[in-house]
Amino acid sequence: MTIGIAAFGADAGRAILAGLAAVEAVGSGEIRGFAVFRALGPEGALIDAETQDGGGAALRASLQRRGLLAAAEAAAVAALISSGPDRPEPLIQFLPGSAAGLVTGHRLPNTAGTDGAPLNLAALRRLEAGETPEAAVAAVIGGNPEIDAGLIAVAPGAVGLAETARVLRRNDRGRALLLLPGGGAGVAVLHNAIQPFEGLALLAAGSARAVLEAARPPLPAFRILSGTRVEFGGEDGVWLGEDGTLLRITGGNPGLARYCGWTSSAVYLGTPVHRGGRRVGVTVGEARCRLDRGLVEEVDPAWPEVRWLPD
Repeated sequence: MTIGIAAFGADAGRAILAGLAAVEAVGSGEIRGFAVFRALGPEGALIDAETQDGGGAALRASLQRRGLLAAAEAAAVAALISSGPDRPEPLIQFLPGSAAGLVTGHRLPNTAGTDGAPLNLAALRRLEAGETPEAAVAAVIGGNPEIDAGLIAVAPGAVGLAETARVLRRNDRGRALLLLPGGGAGVAVLHNAIQPFEGLALLAAGSARAVLEAARPPLPAFRILSGTRVEFGGEDGVWLGEDGTLLRITGGNPGLARYCGWTSSAVYLGTPVHRGGRRVGVTVGEARCRLDRGLVEEVDPAWPEVRWLPD
């Protein structure tokens, strides 16, 4: 099996399908063939789709045809596995799941371990016994170091991944784990046998993360007004009033102090946000302003706000 993706959080199903689509758009090799998708619907009901060929597009078509696409995309726990075409039936053996969670992976995650149980199923049983995804995959993988398998387990609110010592010796692996700040969502990816293997895991995870972030409640934001002045000479910083309005901007970029023209860097991405005498977050967006050596002379009405992430 070439690639496994799992995510938790609002729109996790949409996120993993976006991650697979991103890889299929640029990757070559064992991809766009067999695929299995599973998600936890309301009250833990499983939403399934599978195909022997056609990859992510075939999964979406199957879900759409059966009236399940909206529920699958909105699911808060979801996983998929995909590779080249025509894999052994039943395909569901490659992605076991229950109300406790789902287990995907890459290479041969359905291989029987030392206890005789398929590794992915053994990890699922540990989820059902109350273990975290991280602990479940670590225990199963740790007990089977020379089996050709990597696992990703996902449950409500958590995801974990691990690969055996044998798989870690491969030189075509990709791996990514992205957790959104605050712990409300995350995505994990494992892959092999896709080219270029450098960067594809992060491409998949990043595409999924964008979906997960878009599904979260809107972040707080402040508006930059014409006439605001950036105070240079210190560190980057933003100070807000108790009502969230902008009081002060400081900047440490000497180039901006001499700059005249349009820029998105009047408040730099990653700038600490302060309110009530203490730091409360960091900027994760930018506004577009016309500066004259630090004076905001004009603000783009289509791009006037800076969103920030609370600490």
